[in-house]
Amino acid sequence: MTGLWVPTPPPAQVLTTTHLPDSPFHQWLGFTRTQLRDTRDIPAAERRLLLPNFIETFCWEAVRPLLPLRLVVAPTQPEVGQDQPPAPPVWQPRFCRSHYVWRPPEDTLDASLAAGQGLDDFDLILRLYDFSAWCPILGQRFARQFGLPPFDPVSLGLSWLLARWRGWTWPQLVTELHSPERGQGYVRRLGFCLDDLPSASAFRMALQDTLLAWVVQCADSLALSLVASGLLPNHSTFPHDPDERGVSIAIDSQLVAARSHMRCRHMCADCFLPRPQRQCAARADGKDGCACDTDACQEHCRLATPRDPAAAYVYYRGSNQPTAAAPASPAASLAALAAPGQHGRGKHYFGYKSKAFNVLDDRLFTYWPLCGPYAAANRNDHLQTIPGFADLRRRFPDLIIGEVTADAGEGYDDILRYIHNDLHALRRVDQRAAPSDKDPATCLKRGFDAQGVPLCPHGFRMAFNGHDYARHDAKWVCRQLQPDIRLLPLLPTALPAPTAPPATPALTTPAPDTPPATSPPTPPPATSASAAPPATPLTPATPTPADAAVLACPYRDPTHPLGCVVRVGLTLPDGSIRLARALPVTSPSYLLRQGRQSYAESRNASQERHHLKRSPWFGLPNSAKAACLGDILILAGNVARFVREATLAHARAVTTGA
Repeated sequence: MTGLWVPTPPPAQVLTTTHLPDSPFHQWLGFTRTQLRDTRDIPAAERRLLLPNFIETFCWEAVRPLLPLRLVVAPTQPEVGQDQPPAPPVWQPRFCRSHYVWRPPEDTLDASLAAGQGLDDFDLILRLYDFSAWCPILGQRFARQFGLPPFDPVSLGLSWLLARWRGWTWPQLVTELHSPERGQGYVRRLGFCLDDLPSASAFRMALQDTLLAWVVQCADSLALSLVASGLLPNHSTFPHDPDERGVSIAIDSQLVAARSHMRCRHMCADCFLPRPQRQCAARADGKDGCACDTDACQEHCRLATPRDPAAAYVYYRGSNQPTAAAPASPAASLAALAAPGQHGRGKHYFGYKSKAFNVLDDRLFTYWPLCGPYAAANRNDHLQTIPGFADLRRRFPDLIIGEVTADAGEGYDDILRYIHNDLHALRRVDQRAAPSDKDPATCLKRGFDAQGVPLCPHGFRMAFNGHDYARHDAKWVCRQLQPDIRLLPLLPTALPAPTAPPATPALTTPAPDTPPATSPPTPPPATSASAAPPATPLTPATPTPADAAVLACPYRDPTHPLGCVVRVGLTLPDGSIRLARALPVTSPSYLLRQGRQSYAESRNASQERHHLKRSPWFGLPNSAKAACLGDILILAGNVARFVREATLAHARAVTTGA
């Protein structure tokens, strides 16, 4: 057994500031909005090569003098309800059986094409970053100096990352570290000694004794360091957005299968109570269940999964939109989702649900995940969002959120209200549909259509007139119902927009988008496929009461060209929140911004590539740690991927003489 003295990390190994003004990553020349739209079909790796300064900023020759990339010691957050400020942890020097020290890259690693062929992105991560700042974070599990010398916590933490990168079990990790081919390189970089390597149980127990909050703290340490160097943005990166606007966040949840296999979909906390207190949920639902009258049910129900007691069953329908018959309560909705005999594109899951807050980076066409809540699979997505945002703002107090992008699963009033009132951010959340949206009379009565566009009292869609970022509301105007403004009709019976303005526009009465109750729509006459539809006059021959009401509208005053004005802030004219948005949901700008929601799906795909679609370890805490380690690999791997792409592109340009 070896004994190596592990001192407190010196300032040369730890980043002590939250901003590095001399970092070259602060200077970026991103795309314009037009270029961003025109290159949407090009893969992200190829789009980055089109940036003016990507290759010269990230090529190995430019990055190597900046190494190592040091990390910040993220403060330990107090538990919820404790009135105390976060404090940075302190490492107490002690003897350990390993000692992690960052080692510079090999001299043979240069900018040639063949130099990095034997290295993957994780090998580059070990050469790019100095993880010494994790020593006081992961060392919090050492309560005293007694006992045998432990392994350096940073060495163990990096070994967890290696296991997740490769998809290895603990015995496989030990076998690979003993391998003479590549094991010696890992042992050297991780700080172990070849004659004193941890066993599989040592890795397993170290992870078990490390709290989830400390693993999240390591992820925050890496994220704060990326912010300081200008890699992770701290303001909006969407083209033409001002620098003072906050970052764009894309949120999404991912179902993760538990390590244990389901034995009963009705398993709940009652299955682990003492036998006289158990109430079988399966029997209450009319199923066979378990009587818990055998010796196998002594400590818990034999159909339960004791190593995954918090796992739950859920049936995911494959859509976040409500069903045609909306349930009366969230409990009824959950029961409908978990009903047996479901068919279609849905899937059965037993396990957990992971949520991440992805910072969108339109400069580099990527995302930077920040760890979020981790709960049982049957917990609804939106119930984790507000607590997740509150925890995120507690961990990153300087982070300003300017935009939230999500699917319809987050489109509930509480979340939309929180985004508008607390975050003061733009709501880019997909709208949840309702049966009343298809009824024109209901739309006219409430004052807006199925996309949340306000309607004037005569049924015309109003025109968007801009968003006030100081007041956090949007302005819609009618512009006096001029016929040269193309209004999208709600009904196929509405009159088409004229191709040319009439001679007397003040007397013209175009058909409303939603007909008033006093003027029911008239079905068009049947025509053959070859015959052209008859021309519809702009001015009816016989005025109707609706025409007279339009002509007498007080907003047609020529001295007020904007006409009727409606402000949409938190709510729409009838006080509802469900469809209220900052921009028209059919506008090109909104669609371009909303398309970045796919980055949240990319995070889920990256977790699956790191073998995390099914939890590698038992229990909710360990499963949450695995998801957090996957996010750390994404954060650190982004920079490694950029360096590899730029270096290969630079080497190809040199080879071809470009």
